[in-house]
Amino acid sequence: MNNVCSATNIRDSSFVAIDFETANPSRVSICAAGLAVFEDGQLTESPYWLVRPPKGHGWFHEIFIECHGLTHLDVLDAPEFSAISPEILTRLTHADLVIAHNATFDIEHLRANLDHFGLPQLEFDYTCTCQLARRVWPELENHQLSTLTAHICHDFNHHHAQADAEAAGRVLLAMMKQVNASTPRELLQKTGMEPRHFCHKN
Repeated sequence: MNNVCSATNIRDSSFVAIDFETANPSRVSICAAGLAVFEDGQLTESPYWLVRPPKGHGWFHEIFIECHGLTHLDVLDAPEFSAISPEILTRLTHADLVIAHNATFDIEHLRANLDHFGLPQLEFDYTCTCQLARRVWPELENHQLSTLTAHICHDFNHHHAQADAEAAGRVLLAMMKQVNASTPRELLQKTGMEPRHFCHKN
């Protein structure tokens, strides 16, 4: 097996990783958002926002607080998702590929917020690093983000949206190196996966 802990030297690997934390089971309860933008194998920016969930969706469940450490006090003065959406959506639409770990969660919450706030049309291709990891490293005990980051020797602050987004990106780069793929889409091809297409029309 290749040494997945060593630095990568991958070109043309532009992609954006996304991660949301939520206050409660409501899909409109995003309370933190993180992105990690990678260009040619290098992290170029990792914006992070605290987010105030809209009225009726802003109560913080104890289990969720234990997970990410955020409470309603942390987001009292934070913007709602609609206020930060232009920065997020611009990055997603300009990415060659959007990734997330357990992507269904993040995609469903993104769609719910776009619908709730009546935000404009959005389209992009995306994939899930958890599903990819099951194909690249089937021998691992599980494919949780914490397990994968330990496998590639990346330390991070789990359940912090910014750190989770970067970690997903680091995992993707390591998988690209593992299968000798020069781009994320080549990684998908080599693992027999197709990118999924997100389309939101207001």
